[in-house]
Amino acid sequence: MRRTYQPNTRRRKKTHGFRERMDGRSSSGAARRDASGSPSKLAEVSRAVAAFGFPRTDRLRQANDIQVVFQAGRREERRAFVLLWVPRPGSGRAGFAVSRQIRGAVRRNRARRRLREAYRTLGSARASRVDAVFVARAWALQASIVELQSDMRQALERAHRGSGA
Repeated sequence: MRRTYQPNTRRRKKTHGFRERMDGRSSSGAARRDASGSPSKLAEVSRAVAAFGFPRTDRLRQANDIQVVFQAGRREERRAFVLLWVPRPGSGRAGFAVSRQIRGAVRRNRARRRLREAYRTLGSARASRVDAVFVARAWALQASIVELQSDMRQALERAHRGSGA
């Protein structure tokens, strides 16, 4: 009697390849080449983006740090966002939040990303000596990045003046 079920004797690797692709150790050479077949310029792009980066040390990442700003922070209201801030010794940090009044997770995430991008490209006008939380309003979805940047610059200047900096 012949078996209809043939067991798979070939074993696949247990990893899905993400780490290997990120480390550049992929089995196929295609992972590091662009459409033209030449090596990718990923390193060059990474260096260029890093100049405008938003490093982790400049972010409010812990929930309790953000709660301190929400509970004890002072407010600066704008059309596209509300800036909450508290004075802090040393370099400033920033966090981003969105109210659930903006309906739909996709729209909330888009509003948060737009605020983060506007803040990231501010450069030297970023928060210094304050912990700041930007809470997006619905207008953040319609406003241009330039408008968001100018509003952020003005709000942060007022926060710096108010902190005694």
